[in-house]
Formats: sequence, C-alpha cells, structure tokens
Amino acid sequence: MNLIKLKKLANAGKFEDVQTLWPDAVSDPERSVEDLIRVVSQVHNLGAAGDAEGMLSVLLDAVGAQGGDQARLDVVRAVADGIAESDFLARELRRLYAAVHSDRDDLPRLLETVFDGAKDLAAAVDLSDRYIKLPVGGFLSHREMLDPGMVEAVDAETARLTVTFCGRGMILDRDDVARAILLPPDHFPSLKLYRAEEMSRLAAEDPEAFLAIVLGSSRNRTCAYRDLKKSVIELLGEKAWTGWWRQARTALKQSSRIALSGASQPTFRLLAEERSYDDRLRDRFLHLKDPLAKLVFILDYVDETRKERPADPRLLAEMGNAAAKMAGPLLKEDPELTLVCLAVHAEVAARGADVATLNPRAAAQVLARIENPGALPRRFNDRLLRSLLEFVRSVRPGEWSGFWSRVLPRAGRQTSEMLARELVAAGKIDILTDALREVIRHPTASPDVLFWLWRARLTDTKMARSLAGMEGVSGLDCIAALLHLIDASGRMAAMSDDKKLRLRIDQAHEALDQQEGRIVKEILSGTTTDQAQDFKAMIDGSGGLRPSARASLRTYLRLVHPELFIEVIRAWEEDAIYSTKDALERRQRELNGIVTEDIPAVARQIGEAASHGDLSENSEYTAALEKRDQLTSRATRIEKELQIAKVIDASLSESDYVNVGTRVTVRDLVADIEEIYTFLGIWDSDPEAGILSYKAPLSQSFMGRKVGDTVEYELDGEHYRKWKILNIEPGI
Repeated sequence: MNLIKLKKLANAGKFEDVQTLWPDAVSDPERSVEDLIRVVSQVHNLGAAGDAEGMLSVLLDAVGAQGGDQARLDVVRAVADGIAESDFLARELRRLYAAVHSDRDDLPRLLETVFDGAKDLAAAVDLSDRYIKLPVGGFLSHREMLDPGMVEAVDAETARLTVTFCGRGMILDRDDVARAILLPPDHFPSLKLYRAEEMSRLAAEDPEAFLAIVLGSSRNRTCAYRDLKKSVIELLGEKAWTGWWRQARTALKQSSRIALSGASQPTFRLLAEERSYDDRLRDRFLHLKDPLAKLVFILDYVDETRKERPADPRLLAEMGNAAAKMAGPLLKEDPELTLVCLAVHAEVAARGADVATLNPRAAAQVLARIENPGALPRRFNDRLLRSLLEFVRSVRPGEWSGFWSRVLPRAGRQTSEMLARELVAAGKIDILTDALREVIRHPTASPDVLFWLWRARLTDTKMARSLAGMEGVSGLDCIAALLHLIDASGRMAAMSDDKKLRLRIDQAHEALDQQEGRIVKEILSGTTTDQAQDFKAMIDGSGGLRPSARASLRTYLRLVHPELFIEVIRAWEEDAIYSTKDALERRQRELNGIVTEDIPAVARQIGEAASHGDLSENSEYTAALEKRDQLTSRATRIEKELQIAKVIDASLSESDYVNVGTRVTVRDLVADIEEIYTFLGIWDSDPEAGILSYKAPLSQSFMGRKVGDTVEYELDGEHYRKWKILNIEPGI
C-alpha cells in the first residue's frame, strides 16, 4: 500500500477512502510503524479526530498481537507526541501505562491525576514516565540539595512525592518532579547512602556485581583503586579491606564485564560488551610494541596462571612463540635481550605449552656475545633476571656458576639471596666468596647486595654459617663497607638532591643500628689497634654519617681502645692538611686536570651515549654518568682539601719533639736495628722511602714524643713493634 496515496487522500479530506485502505496499509510488512503513526497524526490534525481514533485502534490491535501492551503503549506515546489534546489518547495512555506497570497499585489513580485536564499530552507523558521511575525507594537529585534523595511516599491523589535527603524531608509537587534529575535504581552513591546494608552484603558476596554497580554510576564508567578502597572501607570497615581485596582481585581480573589496568593499584573500567579475560589479555599483548614490555607481560601471565588460575593453552603458546620470534632479529644488536627472549620461551615451554622447538646451539651463540653479565641487573627487573639465570643454568650446566657470580654483585636483594643460596647448595663457595668480596670492595656499586649480606650474616641459617667462613667477608669488612657507602653517598648527595642516595644512606644507618647497635659493638670489640685507628678515621671523616651514629660508633671504639682518644701535644692545627710545597702543587695540578680535561671528556661521552636511543637500556650512558659522579666527587673532595691545606714550615719541623715535618732516628728494640722515619703530609707519603703521613696510625704513635721515649705500636692481636727515639731533626 502506497502511503503517499493515503496522505494525499487525507489532505483532500477523503477520510472514508483512507479508512477503507487503512487495514491493507497496516498489514503491509513493508510499512514501518513510524510511517503509519505519522498518517494517524496527520488525519487527527486535519480535524478528523474520530477517524484517527479508529485508525489508531486498528494499528494498536496489529502491533499488540506481536508486542503486547508495551508495544501498544509505545505507539500511543508516539502519537501523543504530535497531538496536544485528546481524551481518547489520554484514556489509552492511562490504561496501557497501568497494564504495563501492573505492580504499581497506586499508578491508575496517580495517572488520572496527571492526565486530568492535560492540555499538553507530550508533557503529561513525560511527567508520567518520571512518576513511574520514582516509586517508593526511587532516587532523584534536586538542585537545592547536595546529596541524592530517596522517595519515601507517593500521594496518588495530589501527585506529590515525599522525599528524604539524608534525613531532611521535602515534598515535591508536579513542577518539582518535572525539574528533578532522575537517578537510576542502581545509582551507587544513593544505594550506599540509603541501602548500605544491602550494598555491604553484595560487596562481601559478589565483588564483581558490586563493582559493576560502582562503575555504572561513574561518569565515564571507570573507577580508581583508591576510590574503590574508600567505598569498601565505608561499607565493610577499615580492617576488612585487605582481606576483601585479596579475594576480590582474582575474581575481578577474570571478569568478562570489568577490565583492570595497572598492577598493584589498578584502574577499573566497565566494558561496553562482555569479553573473556584471556581475550582481553591477548588484545593487550598484541598491541604491545616494545619487546621488553612483551616479555614482562608474558612472565606476569605465567606467574598469574601458576598461582591463581589455569592458563589458556592457546594464549600461552602464542606468547611463547612470540618470545622466540623476537629473538632472531635482536641477536646482532642486542644479545642481552635475545637471551631473555630465549629464557622466556623456555619457561613457557616448561609449562607444557605447544611452542616451537628452538635450535639448542642458539643459546651458546647468544651467551658468547654477552661480554658483561654484571650489567644485566641494571637493565632487567628481578623476574626477568631470574628467568634468564635459570635458563643459563639449564643450557650450561658446567659453566653457569661463573656467569651467576658476575651477575650477583649488581643484583637486587631478592635475586642476590637466590644466587647465593643456589651457589652454596651447589658447593660453589669459592666463587661466591669472590663475588661477595667484590661487593665489599665496591659497596657504592652494590648497595642492595651489601644490605642483604649484612643481614644474612646475622641469621641462624646455613647461609650465615657459610658466610662466616669466608675470608674478606667478615662482619668487620661489612661494617667498613657500610661506612664507605655512607661516606661516598653522603658526599654525592651534598651536590645533588637525589632521593635514591638519601634512601641508601638511611638504609645503611638502619643496618648499623640493627639490634640497637649491639652487633656493631660486638664486632668492634674484637678490633686491633690498627683496625680501630682505621675505623676512627672513617668515622671522623665520613661525609654522610649522622651525628648520633658518629657519637655512638666513637663510644664503642673508646670502650675498647681508649688510647686512641688520648690527646698528645700538637703544634699543628687539627682542621688543616699539612703538605710540602711540591706535594701541594701536584695536588692542585691533579684538580685542574679533572676539572679542565676529565669532566669535559666524560660530558662528551654522556652526550654521545644519550644519542643512541632509550636511556633506560643504555649501559654506556649509565657508565658515563657513574664516571662523571665519581670525578665530580673527587674534584669536590680535593677542592675542599686544598682550601684547608698549609705548607709545613720551620715552626713545625724544628721542634724538640716528634711533629709534622720532623725526621726521627729510632732503634727497633725487637729487631735491634736503627731506622729513620720522616713525618710529612698525606700527599708526601712514600712508605718505601721511610716518608710517612703524619695522620697514619703508626705516625700518630710517635707524635708528641721526645728523644729517649719508647714508642709501642700493635700490629695485630699477637704482634707489636717497639722503638726507642734516638734523635729528632727537621725533615725538610
């Protein structure tokens, strides 16, 4: 049936013809309901209300046969949108609204009130929709209130609502309802406010459904971790959060409706359509471009499916093959990352995934290209590093320990503990000892391992017993390394605002203060005079030691070696550094060389290394920065020394007691031989020629002594030297 013909007949006033053709038009499957509604409205607006009502009845019977009362109501609402007044439409609307919403006993009377004398059917329909969405318990927002409101009662006779806003009551009439902002039944702020017990139960029993409500009420369907935590704590209490999150996290990660982004404190997002968790993971993995990020993602999935749930075999295989595929192109320019690719592939294969089998000689080719295993911890996180190390052990069963020992000094605490434990279990004590000596020698390069070593020695474990027998890794060695770390870090921190340096200094102090300093006190109680003198010099000259720690350490030493704190006669200034003129000039030339040549050269190296790409994976750039920091620290130290340097003059060297600048002839009373010592500045020292720094422990034993005095010097706990002073004369 041609609707254009019907419209022309209606415009011509031939309504009987329209009525005759109308049943065929309604039954025509090619005619849309919207087109038919426009014809009904046209006939009504042309003044043939009765004909229009008859046509509408035929249309309602047709749509109702398939869609029921809801379909009939939709048609009447659409017709009413274009017709201002119609008693017939008003009656039909009230009847159909009541039929569709039969659960509302108050609705018929309420609709009668709304439609009574309505001059604008469209406005009445909109108002009816609002009342239907605001039953007792419904939520709304009012411009005069900050909090959402909840309907407490509906007066059908007057069409008034009694609403509470956090205990404050308000009566809303028709105009108020027309202006109110309707809130959905699952509006979370309202549910939390008025149905807290129901929300608490839902949060405890079904975290996924609970979070779906939270997300559905947010502006962009997302929620931050901190906001979720706040809501759960408000409902369940502060103490319940940790346990709730531990259990809910797994269910939420595997939800088909909710996506999580981030790690420990994720952001949550409600999905537009449901998708499985593994499908979403696959999409995220495929969109990653950086090889390192892909490898981290794979191991995260391996760990997650080992602990929380079974893995998707197809996804696991895809990831393992992707790791192997990345290895080939990377080999020439990045053998380190290539090795990690092979390690991750091997770990996935060990899970039983159907992955490709790699050439067993590939690992040997890659390992041969890695020149410095010690650089690996700077580049890869602990999880990647452990995977790499286990792979090396599996493919090089006879050579793995040497590779591991070169990694250990630069590893993190957890990884270094694992490395040490496995080396001990394999009987590789000598290899482990050499690696830990490297840590003691260079504590600033291995602070994490040093902190682990210090604590490991204090436990009652097999590891502690193994460490106790290692030469060069004693408690005394560890304390000296911690003091060196504090000194070097403190001097570097003085020239920069590096939070990592501050944290390192704090951690070293915490180590020394463990068990309120009892361990350090016990270790220092076994020191020789020479050792104690060295420690006293380190403590007094430290650039990062806290005053309280300095005082405590000096007290420990004073209890064991009080002789170190006895003042002797000195004609020199304690705060000065004495030197001959030649040595002072050499020191100045050294400073000039660092400032004008060495530091600019390193700056050029930093610039060149930075131009090579990603700085986080640039070992040349990192090494250049470390060298610059070392040079800067050295230059600063020399500059400070030169500022307090003084040339040794006759007032010192011509004294009648041993002083700075004097030459002393002594008789060794043990060996019965004569010896000559000259005591000059720290930059003049030449022990083989008998020239000693006046600040050296042995020199301090002589300072202030006169001809005829006997001087004793303890070498260790069992041996000592003893001299008699025969002559004192100027040494310059």
